[in-house]
Parts: sequence; structure tokens; C-alpha cells
Amino acid sequence: MPSFSAKIYEQLNLERTELHAKLYEHIKDHPERIRNLIPAGHQIGTPAPIFKEITPEQAAGWKVQFGGVKAGAE
Repeated sequence: MPSFSAKIYEQLNLERTELHAKLYEHIKDHPERIRNLIPAGHQIGTPAPIFKEITPEQAAGWKVQFGGVKAGAE
């Protein structure tokens, strides 16, 4: 889901930089270091849903469209 992180950065009102990738490597095993990613006093953007709801009808349609053929069902 490559667009997931882009939506997070947009809602945080931040431009993703190479520094963020380096900081991630620095904090991934030390969650207390997360404060280094966003400066104190930063104003976040407008919160919005990141994932859209999938209806049972959409799921059924995708299952038919992309489900393929099960072995032995030929």
C-alpha cells in the first residue's frame, strides 16, 4: 500500500524527506525516539480516513474477477 504513507504525511502536513527515512532506521527499534520526526508545536493537517470501506458486494465482485480457478475445479 504505497499510498498509505503518503496519506499519513499529507494529514500530518509534512513533506517526506530523506531525513525521515534515516530517522525511521534510527527509531524502528526505539519507539521513544518518534519525537524526532515531528517538531514541537507543529500544526497537523486535516484528519481524514486513510482506508475506504469495502462493501460485501465489492468483495464478491473482486473475488469473481480476480479469484482465479481453484486446483481441481476445472
